[in-house]
Amino acid sequence: MKLVKGYLGSDLQMEGSLESKESIRIDATYIGSVLSEHSVIVGALGKVKGHIQSPVIKIDGWVEGDLNATKLVEVLGNAHIEGDIITPIGGLKMQIGGKFEGKLIMNSAK
Repeated sequence: MKLVKGYLGSDLQMEGSLESKESIRIDATYIGSVLSEHSVIVGALGKVKGHIQSPVIKIDGWVEGDLNATKLVEVLGNAHIEGDIITPIGGLKMQIGGKFEGKLIMNSAK
């Protein structure tokens, strides 16, 4: 797995629009959209209010907003997601304990 290049630590509170060609890990409180060309990870301490778009999205924290992945959305055991998940068929992985409230939309691969 490719190393995370962008990191927002737990002591940060940010608002805005975040875009990266590399991987991003969020353990901060963040309000706004997140776009990565590689992957987005919301750690157990992370809180995101906004849309997340990336090929691979892993959530172990709290997210209020839609997730749009072109490969995989992984909902880990501490996750709490309020929003829609859009991913290809077979592109959702959920651990026991993860919470998801919203619509699941699975598209065929393009």
